[in-house]
Amino acid sequence: MPPKYTILLNAMNIETTDLVLEIGSGNNPNPRSNILCDRYLTDDGERAGEFSIVIDRPMVVADGYHLPFADKTFDYVICSHILEHMDNPKKFIEEVVRVAKRGYIEVPSALSERVFGWNFHHWYCSLESGALILRKKTEGEQFDGFFHRLIAETIWFRRFFEKNEHEMYVRYEWNGSVHLRVDTNEASKTWVENLDRRAWKLLKQANPDFISDTVFYIYWMVRRVKRKCIKTTRLLFWNIATNIVPDHIMSKLLAALRCPMCLHKELTLIGKKYMRCKNCNYHFPITNNVIPVLLSKKQLAEGY
Repeated sequence: MPPKYTILLNAMNIETTDLVLEIGSGNNPNPRSNILCDRYLTDDGERAGEFSIVIDRPMVVADGYHLPFADKTFDYVICSHILEHMDNPKKFIEEVVRVAKRGYIEVPSALSERVFGWNFHHWYCSLESGALILRKKTEGEQFDGFFHRLIAETIWFRRFFEKNEHEMYVRYEWNGSVHLRVDTNEASKTWVENLDRRAWKLLKQANPDFISDTVFYIYWMVRRVKRKCIKTTRLLFWNIATNIVPDHIMSKLLAALRCPMCLHKELTLIGKKYMRCKNCNYHFPITNNVIPVLLSKKQLAEGY
């Protein structure tokens, strides 16, 4: 039976009682996520605009290829703009499907990749006949970052981008399994040329319009202020909680965590600085009193 999938605009089919994991939460975690997971706390090189990570709820530092959770721990998992970064997307998706029952994947479309051309993305991503298709990408940033600056500095291009988000993002919701096909061969010249023609046809529609830009700017600013207030409030309460009830936070995390080194056996707390695997006796550090760093010694040496 083929996997269920839905092309989404903004909604995710998350129930109010669902336990939700977000992988690669970065600088803009989804409001619905219960537990955040990221590989890096300090390296912002592959985050949008190189913004710093946001930690406003339980967080785990872990490797996406070895997620420290038991099978089907989560009802739902969110992976937004992560898959295109992965050297081995198949292995990553296997882990995602292992730890959750359902989930949501969002990636830049192949068209968006041609327009913006992020250096650290490895794949052109598209949705074809219900399957996520990844084609090997070799080019880096296109146009010397021109369109990156344009969307950051002009309201009319941001309006154009948001109006055409359905062209810029691939959004895929899965249940039970992910239908993924990976082509490790470089995308063909003809395929890329056809993609460029689509991109330029779309870009020709981008133009300033005083009235439309003014209305969009007001809407955009109201939305930004609202989001900022929500984020600030959530961060304030999180900082209070980490100072008042850190043990409660850690005990809730511990219930979901498993050792990534030995087939996900149970972990136990050793004081406030370490977690230890009951099976292999591997010790994992805890940073900031409430953030377990579930990485191997080699990964720790590489930094997080």
